[in-house]
Amino acid sequence: MEPHILLQMPLFRGITEETLLKFVLLHQYTLKSYKPGEFIAMQGDIYPSLYILCNGTVRTQMVSAEGKQLTIETLRAPKLLAPAFIFASENRFPVNIETLETSEVLILNKDAFLEFMHQYPVIMQNFLKLISDRSLFLSKKLNEFALQSLKSRLLNYVKMHGGIGSQQEVAHILGVARPSLARAISELSNEGCIQIEGKEMFIDEENSKKYF
Repeated sequence: MEPHILLQMPLFRGITEETLLKFVLLHQYTLKSYKPGEFIAMQGDIYPSLYILCNGTVRTQMVSAEGKQLTIETLRAPKLLAPAFIFASENRFPVNIETLETSEVLILNKDAFLEFMHQYPVIMQNFLKLISDRSLFLSKKLNEFALQSLKSRLLNYVKMHGGIGSQQEVAHILGVARPSLARAISELSNEGCIQIEGKEMFIDEENSKKYF
């Protein structure tokens, strides 16, 4: 773990590398490495410390009691993992966190981090902004799943990503079964809402107006 990696994060803007390195070295911390496909945390696990993804890429998923999986997002280092839950009254991981490639996680003592924020108010301001932005992201995510149809969610996904690589992966992200996704793609194509050229998809804005 290199300090300059952490300094790239919005959380640590406004402090020097020397200050950050001193904080990390003087307090209790753990640096863990994970192979692809390993779980950094499981949904419901106690979240006792601050987790920082220093290297690698992870996927976060919610799993229902029936085993249905919903992919929330893919995170690339450097990134905080579930920061809004570290000081929650029920501080448990809300998702499974699975590595997609070799990854490295820095785990910092929660009380030491709180003391650090009091010592450097700019870090506290950064942290509050980060968890506020996370709340905004989750609010938009809830709107997508609770208020929009599958076709609307699919068109939004295509607009953001320019196509669909793996239907199985996108099905997890949209929270549907793969056959349902394939059917929605076929129907949107027949309606003239999308055009498919190889792995790329193009949205016909005029025909797809009814879904936005």
